[in-house]
Amino acid sequence: MSHGRHLVLVVTMILVLSQSSYERTSAQSGNADWPYPAYDSSNTNFNPQTLINSNNVAQLQLSWVYQVPVNPFHIAGAAPALGIETTPLVVNGIVYFATPYNRLIALNSATGGVVWYYQVNMSEFSSKPWWASAYIVSSILYNNGTIYMMASDTSLYAFEAVSGQVKFVIPDTGKNIPGNTGYYYGEKAPLIYKNLLIVRGSTTDYGGRGYVAAYDLSTQKLVWSWYSVPPAGGQPNWDNNSSLGNVQAYQSDWGTTNYIGGGAAWGLMVVDNSTGVLYFSTGHPSGLYDASLRPGPNLYSDSVIALDAATGKMIWYYQINSHDVTEHEGGWSISLVQVNVGGTTKKVIVQAAKSNYVYVLDAASGKPVYDPIKIGPPSSNSPNDNAGSSSNLTLSQRVMVGKRICPGPDGGVEMSPAIHDGTLFVVTQNACGLMTTGPVTYKGQTIDGYIYNGDPSAPQNSTLYAISLSNGQRNWKFEMPFRYQGSSAVVSGGVVYVTDRSGVLYALDEQSGKVLKSINLGGLGAAGISFGETLRGEEALFVPAGGGDIPSPTPGVVIAFTLPSNTTGGGGGIGIQEITSIALGVVVVIMALYIIAKRGARRSAV
Repeated sequence: MSHGRHLVLVVTMILVLSQSSYERTSAQSGNADWPYPAYDSSNTNFNPQTLINSNNVAQLQLSWVYQVPVNPFHIAGAAPALGIETTPLVVNGIVYFATPYNRLIALNSATGGVVWYYQVNMSEFSSKPWWASAYIVSSILYNNGTIYMMASDTSLYAFEAVSGQVKFVIPDTGKNIPGNTGYYYGEKAPLIYKNLLIVRGSTTDYGGRGYVAAYDLSTQKLVWSWYSVPPAGGQPNWDNNSSLGNVQAYQSDWGTTNYIGGGAAWGLMVVDNSTGVLYFSTGHPSGLYDASLRPGPNLYSDSVIALDAATGKMIWYYQINSHDVTEHEGGWSISLVQVNVGGTTKKVIVQAAKSNYVYVLDAASGKPVYDPIKIGPPSSNSPNDNAGSSSNLTLSQRVMVGKRICPGPDGGVEMSPAIHDGTLFVVTQNACGLMTTGPVTYKGQTIDGYIYNGDPSAPQNSTLYAISLSNGQRNWKFEMPFRYQGSSAVVSGGVVYVTDRSGVLYALDEQSGKVLKSINLGGLGAAGISFGETLRGEEALFVPAGGGDIPSPTPGVVIAFTLPSNTTGGGGGIGIQEITSIALGVVVVIMALYIIAKRGARRSAV
């Protein structure tokens, strides 16, 4: 046997012992991993760990800091990166996250040391005519030993979780979309249902045609596609499926303009594995051109959608904002949970929107369980919000020019809420906007369009609400002095965690909303936090911050917090089983090296 093979044997035995120690420790405390963007497949952002809890969270202390390199790319015309947006995944003692410039990084959960990283070459993206020139990755996924990341050019990468080796790539899912004349960027992790990888591209005001596509996991071949809006130029009888939802048929919905675009499924998705139904929400129509050129409700933008996950066939839809002129689409996440309403347990879909309405829909039918819940301050100049059949379906933005619109484009509920024990924890941004007119670039040409920006003269802050999902009543609220855009709410151990845009992490009592601890992270708060167990057996809180390009490229950080080793119920320190495993590992190394030396000596003597 060669020296190299001896060394492989040594390393393998050490890894087996380390993994065995990790698995024993994990089995004692449970809930060691965070494999999904919102913790679980239902998108609840609730982690049932109890080691870090309301009694000891104030004792959290810094364990390690990993400094994220600055953006190495300088792509002309690309929109600046807004900071690290991926909630870290934690699986088998490894922390995974992605940067906006498409670098996937794996860290040792105990030390913050780099295990491996993979950099997608974004400099090649400029040659792709469908790319929207955006730096962003906002979620990644772990499944069955594989990490999945969609690159900004809409290519889907699959990595071997331990080594970082690329297993396969599905290139350019946003290429050759029928009827598309706009642009896309990839940002969200796929969803896996049986042998299907379900993906989508984002577009906002880049004019791309919203799509969802399913690929065979084994062959990486396209199985089905679904589109949220008609092709550029319109499509007769686009409203054929309107009877499946809450909106009446409208002849020639969307009109015949070549400007048609938008409606991307830009948030997280959820699938009910027991029924095979896929749920997601769609975004607003492209808002740069005159909305009177797209008459009608503009199906299926601004909608909660239920599809047969196996075929892509629509089961039902619920449009939350018909003929949207204020970008009041559904927020970043959708959740599938069971709630008790009037003594009956119902399986429901929960979707919060940038209009500051929260919708609780029957998962089977799409019908509201009760009236939408209104949160936040009073709205203004948002005529079609939750208007249903009373919506103005020929409205133009020109009637809103110069007026303050509340919530604005950076207002309302954008980020993922958390759900636990029948309570919804959701943050809204209290920020208004102004509509102006002027020349804008849209689909590669300059048009007279509408520009919708934040209103700097209005107060900008945010509010966290705790709401009972059984009746829609508010339990408590917590005011934050800054905006909140990027970070998911998380609940665990009787504590609710939120990070505002200024980079302050708040830990609040789940029952009362009382502040138990706050930490100034020193960088932009644009990503959710996660929990996981380190290779030392400690429960840790992992927090990303910073890493954007505004006003100039800056390094981000991923920070790990743990409890002191003497904290009651804190789990810190190295336990006797770990010490035993380490000792065994040392013995194995010594024995293996001794064998290698002896065999080497025999060869020398021959």
